[in-house]
Order: sequence, then structure tokens, then C-alpha cells
Amino acid sequence: MTHTPGPWVVEYSSKGHPYAINAPGDTGIPGAVGHVVRWRGIGFPTSERARANALLMAASPDMLEALQETVLQLQYLADKFGETGTGAAVLARVNAAIAKATGE
Repeated sequence: MTHTPGPWVVEYSSKGHPYAINAPGDTGIPGAVGHVVRWRGIGFPTSERARANALLMAASPDMLEALQETVLQLQYLADKFGETGTGAAVLARVNAAIAKATGE
């Protein structure tokens, strides 16, 4: 399973409300990454929480890539200097987040 390649961007209505997560480089359907909708309502969400959620979703491909690079660096450090309890715990959390994002 693979996700739509990034970068992802938040699309805003003419009134400045977030309504979609788009991948400008994707040749598929515009806005197909995701839509920001109101719970049990119609129209665009207007809250700061909706905007924060949209920004978080749009940053997801970048964060996944950064976490995958972090694994390599943490493994290198563990091999070079030995594992620490804290380092192993952080690596486990990073690997769990990657698994959640990739469906593994």
C-alpha cells in the first residue's frame, strides 16, 4: 500500500476556510487526498481546530519521511555507541508510528 506522494497542501475556500487536502503533483482527481468537512453538517468547517487538523494532515508525508530517516539515524547511533533504554523506547515509538501510517 502506498499513499499519494507529497507534498500535500491545504486548499482554502474564498472565505479562508480549509476544505481539502490536495497533492498538486498528483495527476489524479484534484482534492482526492482528503476533504475537511464539518461533523454532522454541511459546508466548510470554520474552527481553528479544523485548520489545525488540515495542516497536520497536509504535513503527513513529510513527517513520515522524516521518521523513516530518523530510524536509520537511531539505528546507526545504537550500533556505534550501544543502545540505551531511552533510545530503544524512542525507536519503538517511531517504528510504531511508521507502522500505523503505512498499515504494516
